[in-house]
Amino acid sequence: MTKTRDAFPDILRGFALLGIAMVNVQYFAVDTVSGFESADLTSGSNSAAAFVVMFIFQSKFYLLFSFLFGYSAQYVLRGEQVNKRRWIGRAVGLLVLGFIHAVFFFHGDILFLYGVFALVLLTLYFRSERIIRGWARGTYIVIGVLFSVLALLTYVGELFLASKGKTLPSETAGLDGLNQALATGGFLEAAVARFELWLAFAPQGFLVQGPLVIVALLVGVLVARKDGLANGADSKLMKRMAIWGLAIGLPLQLLAAIVYIINLQADAYSLGLSLISLAINFLTAPILSAGYVGVLWLLSQRLGGMVLLSAAGRHSLTIYLSQSLIFSFLFSAWGAGLFADLDAWLTAAIAALVWLGLSLLAVVNLKFRDRGPMETFLTNFSKLFVRKS
Repeated sequence: MTKTRDAFPDILRGFALLGIAMVNVQYFAVDTVSGFESADLTSGSNSAAAFVVMFIFQSKFYLLFSFLFGYSAQYVLRGEQVNKRRWIGRAVGLLVLGFIHAVFFFHGDILFLYGVFALVLLTLYFRSERIIRGWARGTYIVIGVLFSVLALLTYVGELFLASKGKTLPSETAGLDGLNQALATGGFLEAAVARFELWLAFAPQGFLVQGPLVIVALLVGVLVARKDGLANGADSKLMKRMAIWGLAIGLPLQLLAAIVYIINLQADAYSLGLSLISLAINFLTAPILSAGYVGVLWLLSQRLGGMVLLSAAGRHSLTIYLSQSLIFSFLFSAWGAGLFADLDAWLTAAIAALVWLGLSLLAVVNLKFRDRGPMETFLTNFSKLFVRKS
């Protein structure tokens, strides 16, 4: 008997794609390193856009996506050692797609990271819940302590130097090559500059985002073992997640966003305060992410299938890559040439419209096919690694 597809993971994945578009677009359109920080934040509409993205979207949605990636491991591995080869094929496919995506479209690619951690996940996937839970908890605690200590030491160091009439050195030279290529260069020029920037920032991505990605993956595995997002999910648990996630997560994320914006608008920018706001943002993001899961599940029970979100979720890889392709075209000199020309609020609005347009196309595509083109590619590619009997 064929198992009915669980609807909610698709709905949640479609929702996560919106947040990813809202966060990523600033690095295509405004500044490839600092994003909205380089926008004119003396403008109320621009500062509001940067505030909303930090408050509502930043750090929360890539964790949702990572959580769902870990959860989806059950659909491939199914708790059977024999399915390892297919999972490895999936990881290799993500590494290939991630590299191409990073070089030709978006240096902030997450697929390459997923490919790496998909392989890491194999070392823990078949272990006991106690071991997986211990690794998730331990990784979160270690990165939380290190990030917090770094932020506080940087801030204290700034205060000490200020008392001596000095400031921390600023190292920004050499980071604007991709900005220049997007503003004036061709497709290949942008690709070369993007590759160089990706190489420079990939280690930071692994250190900053990597630990929280692996935590989210492991939590996804644990939830999948209990069918926590299945059609018969625990409604009481979802209500508690919604209440506690919003009651605790929203105020903490609001605090992070306020510190972030005030610091950017201050006459003297503080790296220490920036790191403190990012520490709060990153380390408490899982709380609000859990709240989003609870709220969206409750809404899905009242509103039904949420066709738009569900269709987007079933095309998650296709839409993720398509968003980058469209943004790259819009904001590059070889395309529409809009790089650094639009206000932050308009850039954010474009991101939302692009997500909406692609989601509507996904709805249409499902009338003819059961998945998107990139989902089909990755599935077929992973099957190449399965040993023929």
